Amino acid sequence: MQVVILFIPPNLLPKKSWELIMSDLENHFGDDASLDEETNQDILSFLIKNSAETSTMEASWNFINSIGNKDIIALSKTEYWEKRHKDIPKNVFKNEKIKSIANCKACHSDIEKGLIEDENIKDISDFM
Repeated sequence: MQVVILFIPPNLLPKKSWELIMSDLENHFGDDASLDEETNQDILSFLIKNSAETSTMEASWNFINSIGNKDIIALSKTEYWEKRHKDIPKNVFKNEKIKSIANCKACHSDIEKGLIEDENIKDISDFM
């Protein structure tokens, strides 16, 4: 049995993005995350069933509207992400506790539950 860890909840990306991600796991953000075909299809089915299009959360709609028809697989590449993070000094993302803009969990402690609203964000002064 393979263990799969999702760093973002399925409801933050649209179906198209999940299909793109799952179709190229051997080149997954610089890593080889390849899975056997059955596991890949099971995970893809779960992701599509729970994608942004199926969610009533505000963040889901903000991301899906920001992505539109573009081939985007990283939340940090969306206009919505850029708008919401524009006032955060760039050095915060280089802090050893964060390391990357892709490490959502560093600031959004409940991201796995899809909770990215302001009240669920850690105080970034800890990272400055």
